[in-house]
Amino acid sequence: MSIQGLNWCIKQKTDTPTTKLVLFILSNYADENGSCYPSEKYLGELVGVSDRQIRRCLNYLAKNNLISIQARTGTSNRYFLTMEADVRTPSVADVRTDRTHTSYNTKEDTKENTKDGSYSKNFEIFWSKYPRKVGKYNAAKSFIKAEQSHNFEMIVKGLELFLKLNQDTETRFIPHAATWLNGRRFLDEKPKASNSLNNIAG
Repeated sequence: MSIQGLNWCIKQKTDTPTTKLVLFILSNYADENGSCYPSEKYLGELVGVSDRQIRRCLNYLAKNNLISIQARTGTSNRYFLTMEADVRTPSVADVRTDRTHTSYNTKEDTKENTKDGSYSKNFEIFWSKYPRKVGKYNAAKSFIKAEQSHNFEMIVKGLELFLKLNQDTETRFIPHAATWLNGRRFLDEKPKASNSLNNIAG
């Protein structure tokens, strides 16, 4: 992981030194998209605690929006760092300062209190389509960054493809919107169809 990622980790506050160490290890192993997939057993060996203690630490990190967890069958879970989430001291003014689009006040989000919050029209359209309504403030910050280098139509088109490919995926396995945006997942291409059937037919 980049020095930036490790620096972000150091600044985060956690409940125990053990939890902080788990976050540090995840940051160290994370790829350019901020994700990694060490097993709970391996994490336990590195930290020197039980698998149960590791699960407690991971649950704390996920609950406090420092990571998101993608459960995977038959292998270790995948962990995504929420690097854009400086959740300790959020300031709505930061969103207003960076925003380049006309915005308007929104209703209170059911997942969090966005007191005095205001978001761009484009972001509200994106948010209405995104299936996992968690971390709206952080998603708004990530959306601003994404829209600075990619047009809105591209982001929406990428989201529509993502929704189509994951229409049977449980919501809890969908990454947070901020993580999806930071990973530039809207640039993902549709998987190519297998030619195995054609080969057999030939």
